[in-house]
Parts: sequence; C-alpha cells; structure tokens
Amino acid sequence: FFRPSTMATKKYTKGHNWGIPSLEGEAITFKSHDDVGTLFTLPLQNIKQVQASGKCEVSCEFAMEQGKGENCVTEIRFHVPSDATLMGSFPAPKKKDKPSDDQEDDSDDESSDDGRIDGASILLNTLKSKCDEDGTTQAIAHLDDILLMAPKARLDFDLYDTFMRIRGRKQSWRIEYQSITQTFLLPAPDGVHRYFVIALQTPIKHGQTPYSHLVLSFDEHKVMEEEAPFKLNCTEEEIEDLNKRDGGKAKIQQEMSGPIYEIVAKLFKVLTSCKIIGPGKFESCVSKQRKKEGQDVPTVHSITCSTKQSSGALFPLEKSFFFLPKPAVYCRNDEIVKVKFSKIGVLERYFDISIVCKDTSYEFQSLDKKEYEGLVEWLGDKQIKAEGAKAGIMR
Repeated sequence: FFRPSTMATKKYTKGHNWGIPSLEGEAITFKSHDDVGTLFTLPLQNIKQVQASGKCEVSCEFAMEQGKGENCVTEIRFHVPSDATLMGSFPAPKKKDKPSDDQEDDSDDESSDDGRIDGASILLNTLKSKCDEDGTTQAIAHLDDILLMAPKARLDFDLYDTFMRIRGRKQSWRIEYQSITQTFLLPAPDGVHRYFVIALQTPIKHGQTPYSHLVLSFDEHKVMEEEAPFKLNCTEEEIEDLNKRDGGKAKIQQEMSGPIYEIVAKLFKVLTSCKIIGPGKFESCVSKQRKKEGQDVPTVHSITCSTKQSSGALFPLEKSFFFLPKPAVYCRNDEIVKVKFSKIGVLERYFDISIVCKDTSYEFQSLDKKEYEGLVEWLGDKQIKAEGAKAGIMR
C-alpha cells in the first residue's frame, strides 16, 4: 500500500483581508497576521504580470485558464504599508542604476528619503525575480534594451518555447504565444526606423493604461555582423523542430546575421506561427513626387497625421488601416462603414478624416492635401465609402 506523506494546514476563515505573505516553494502563501492560519496560496506559475500600482501597492494579474468557466480570479492587489516588515523570505532588492536620458523612467524610486527600502518594493522585486526564473526552462533568445513606442519604455525580452517574458524596472509580463493574434513589420515615414507590432488578444497594463498592441522600434542601420552574429540558445535538433512550426516557410539558424529587425521578425514568425503583415501597395503621393524629381528616397507607405494630439503615421494596408506609433489605432476594412472628409477646400493646406466603424469612430487631423486624391482613389479600390470627397477640389 502507498503511504503518501500529508501535512495538515489550518485555514483562516474569519474574513480578514490583511496578513503576512511568505514564499513557500513555488507559491506565495498569505497567512493571518497572528499566524493562526492560511488565508490563501497563489502558485507563482499562474502570475502573468506583476507591477507597482502605487507607492504602497503591488498588482498581480493571472493567466486566464481555458475551459475553467467564466468566474475566475484575474487580478489581486497587495497594499503594503511603508512601515511594514516582511518575512525573511523576502530579501531586500539590489539598488539599480537610474535610466539614461533616452529611457523613460517608468517607476518610482525604491527607497524613501532616508534610504530605507519600503516593503512594497521588496515584495515587488521578489515576485518579479521568482516569475522571471520560469522554472528550469532556458530562454531560446534574449533581446536586451528594446525600445518600445507603446508603451513608452526600454524593456528586455526573453523568448521561450511557448511564451515570452518582458521585463522592465518595475514590471514583468508573461505573454503566451497563443495570445498573439497578428504581427506587423512596417517602415516608419522617416526612412530610418522600422516598427514591429505585436497584437495581443488580452491587453497588458503599463501602469493603469491597457495596451492591445506592443510597438517595437528598430533602427534600420543596426545590423548583426557575421563576425558577431545573433546567437540562439538551442541545439541544431531543437532549431529544426522550431522551423517545422511554420511549415518551413521561415528559417532560423543557431547564428544569424543581418538587420536586427529582420532577425526579430523571423524569430516571432517561427515561434508564434503568425503571418507578418507588411505595408502593402499604397505609396504616399509625397514619395511619388520626390521620385519623379529624381530623388533617391525610400518608398513611404503611410500618411503623416495626428490623432488625440499625438503625431504619427496612418498606414492604409491591404485589409486594414493602422495608425502608429502611439496610440496604436487598428481598424479592419470590413468593419469600416465610411470615411468622412472635412476641412477640404482650395485654400486649405491640410484636411481631416474620420474613419467610422460599426461600433466606434477614429479622428485623424492634419493630413497633407497632396495625399487627398491618392487616399480617395485607394478607398475606391477597396470599395469603402468616402463621404464628403470632392473631385479636384484639393488641387
């Protein structure tokens, strides 16, 4: 007969919501303040995101389990008073260097004015370090100090077999590849940068702002040379198995050279099996005019404009419109009811449009009038109604 070892655990049922957290193996246990019993236990592997929600708050979001019904815990917040003393299983975090001038400081300082490290920072850093370990699994690739335009930060990416871990100074996200719905690789209108966009089924939170699209920005001239290539932490057999996911269409190697944005796009294509959507056939009229003048310039596939007081570029893609970089606004052509034009006239230098969808609408301002006829023609080819458009009036 089997004689499994058992241990009795007393549950605390008085309804209190304050107590003492402690790390026990691969879980965090929340015990009553008088150490009489356990309120609850949270497996660390279920934590999808952990971040600071305030000076004394730590927020944990959990992965939604498929087939577990509609009622489940998705988020829990711990309020840690500044004078709280955590148990010995929570070591004090190491001091970190302040971010550089071009890096956004997305968190508060970990210590108070008198140099004391507060309890919330200790809890946050401990949970982050434990979640980042991800058991014994080794990351396939590391992407360090990647510039994100939305959310605005510099973050590190660890790519695993079935998920990726994104780490910042005071936040950490775990994103399953199956929750990535689309990926885009689009050229910025400045001709110097490339946007790699990751569309998420479940938005992540940066502070209190949810983000459904992660917009990564890469310098086109940043290249991994053959003498110092980008290396993967995989054997040849493991790489061969990964290449089979996409039907062999995209190939990765143990050592890869070339533009960094191409390497990143190829990695995500293999790991997520998502098709990478490119800019399509639309070309800016300003770009066409410069080529006619004999200028050697790259093709511009977007229209410079602004929305919600943020300037950016509107990409008319083959099956959708996409505004980048921030806020990322995406609308599919089959959801568009019409595109309304306003402020059009002979004396106007710019015009505005409103993309009206079935459930909402998006406003874009300050489009160059040279782009007017090309945009109207594009809408006609896609069989999208252009309301207020008048032929020849913007010449």
